[in-house]
Amino acid sequence: MNLKELRNGEWIEYNNHPVEVIGIDEILKVATVYDHQNQKQITLTANDLIADPQCHCDSYQYY
Repeated sequence: MNLKELRNGEWIEYNNHPVEVIGIDEILKVATVYDHQNQKQITLTANDLIADPQCHCDSYQYY
């Protein structure tokens, strides 16, 4: 996944469930996401997101 495609507040899939993007650093090529299921903040590289779907616009319904 290209980090330039991400937006703050967007929901993406990571580790088989949706997580919310809360920060993007294009220089370091990382995205910080918040995992509401595990209540953890996770920093992911672009390589961590390559195979995952881009957006889950209805993800707020999971929580």
